[in-house]
Amino acid sequence: MTNVECHHCGRITDTDLCDLCTKSLVKDLHAIPGLVSDMTITRARLDRMTVGRHGGKSAETSLPVRLDQYDRRPTQRPLDVLTNEIGTWARDLATLIGEDLDAALDSRGLRQLVHNHRQKRRDPAALSTETAFDVELAAIWLTHYPNEIRRHPAAAELHDGIADAIAYVRKVIDRQPELVYKGPCIHRMYDEDRQPYNCGTDLYVEKGDEYVSCPHCWTHHRVRDLDLAMLKHIDDQILTMPELVVVLRELREPVPIGTLYSWHSRKAIRPVGWRQADGTICDFWMRRSDPPLFRVRDVRALRGRSAHSAATASGYADPPTSRG
Repeated sequence: MTNVECHHCGRITDTDLCDLCTKSLVKDLHAIPGLVSDMTITRARLDRMTVGRHGGKSAETSLPVRLDQYDRRPTQRPLDVLTNEIGTWARDLATLIGEDLDAALDSRGLRQLVHNHRQKRRDPAALSTETAFDVELAAIWLTHYPNEIRRHPAAAELHDGIADAIAYVRKVIDRQPELVYKGPCIHRMYDEDRQPYNCGTDLYVEKGDEYVSCPHCWTHHRVRDLDLAMLKHIDDQILTMPELVVVLRELREPVPIGTLYSWHSRKAIRPVGWRQADGTICDFWMRRSDPPLFRVRDVRALRGRSAHSAATASGYADPPTSRG
């Protein structure tokens, strides 16, 4: 056995790529379906890689995809580079180990694994309607052969080529503005048996957007209507304190987590349950590690009373209406 330095990190190993660098590469390969999903959002014009324009509505109708100054999709080249790099090395490795790559990419099981690794809520019903790009399928296929990747005759070139392509893609995606979740699409659809069901695709918008289009059924929604729909159901949710902080911030009713702990210790808000390690909710406290759950309505009501009391104490509350 010949000891050599790892091409990437310099550790002493028996191949050009050490075990830790191989695991890191496999982790990056697992992330590719999520990256491709992010680029698909960008290409479908669900994002704006700018802070947005100011002023009135443009007289021109926007294109269904976002183009750059050269009339090209800004994510097209990174996607092409990633597809070429992953496809080339996957086919090369398949030839080396005697596997039929085309048959593997046609596997329904592999397509299911791609959907499992996308950065969004997994919807089994969408598996038959959503496509999977060859680059996603090839990337997940590669993750099943870490030892073969390590011992590939050109392991150093394989590592650098794939790592550079992924870095290029992430650089483009990082330019996207932060998106805010606005709930599932409620557009009514019908299956093959004419049975109704809701689209259910998660909707995300950039702050300040007034409308959003569903990436699955292309239904247009007014963001204000989505907010109102979420508010109708959010009050009955029971959440942990960290989850409450996030939700209340999105509702523009922020409460610091320290305040929540204070309210809890003073019994101003009381738990309605405790979440156990397996995700089930119990009506009584069993383990020290079980976080308490609070109803959103109770916390929002207490926040409203506290805000009113603070305003009254400072003299900024509305004066009482005089009686005749």
